[in-house]
Amino acid sequence: MIPLFGPGWGNYAIRGIVEIGEPEPVSMLPQTPGWVVLLLFLLAALLWKLWSSVQRWRRNRYRRDAQARLLELRARVAAGDYGALRELAPLLRATVLQVDERTDVASCSGSAWAAHLRALAPGASPVPVSLIHEWAYAPLTDRIDNGAVEAAFAALEHWIAVHRGPGD
Repeated sequence: MIPLFGPGWGNYAIRGIVEIGEPEPVSMLPQTPGWVVLLLFLLAALLWKLWSSVQRWRRNRYRRDAQARLLELRARVAAGDYGALRELAPLLRATVLQVDERTDVASCSGSAWAAHLRALAPGASPVPVSLIHEWAYAPLTDRIDNGAVEAAFAALEHWIAVHRGPGD
């Protein structure tokens, strides 16, 4: 049998060339202590950011609860249960008590209460305190203005979302 590729076949220029070995793979581990320090610093910063985010999330639980309660009250009013309007004032007081001292909150009423709410959320639209107070304590009639109710719910929703306490 005759070999397919005989001794005279191929490129004569590369005969006798010896293949070289591949180099060792480059390690991805840092070679100097500066990189280790930088990595530890970045890891510590990441852990600090994670810890502070969890703390902020835990501190704002009352805010999420207040917003959920407000949505529930809004749904009840939309269904025709105007008695739910009586619960807006206690909800607002309970929310403020989460970020302010009880003695400061207990002494506020009327225009002082409205000013206190504006101080906790300077950029927010004013909360209709007198209307909420009227709904909480005066007899409810069938002539409740739905536009005023919607405006009050919108103002409360915005205030709950943007207010800040002394520690925020």
